[in-house]
Amino acid sequence: MKVAEKDIVVQGMLDDEYGRCREVIEALLAKAENYPRGALNVRRKQNKGKEYVYHYLVRRDGKKVINRHISEKELPELQNLIEEREKCRKEIRAYKKRMAYLEKLLNKPNPGGGRHESAA
Repeated sequence: MKVAEKDIVVQGMLDDEYGRCREVIEALLAKAENYPRGALNVRRKQNKGKEYVYHYLVRRDGKKVINRHISEKELPELQNLIEEREKCRKEIRAYKKRMAYLEKLLNKPNPGGGRHESAA
């Protein structure tokens, strides 16, 4: 269906939604920064017939890979924090897709080629 002229009301609603998505992404990026970065890794060592399990938080810092030992006490809380960070990242991806769609509808230029800010 071709539209002869743009409806100002609909255009305004789309602009508002675009701005709201931008604000939500900024808030989610700020929230994700408060959570620990990296992934949990398990190392298993065998010594004298016993198996020992060690948990590590693995993350990158530039080109370096940093391993930080996680005690059994810290493990459940850290797992929850990493899950929350992943939820934030999923939401950010969804909002970025929505913004890309709105950019097409609004004929806005997308200087980043589909990428806005860091996905955290």
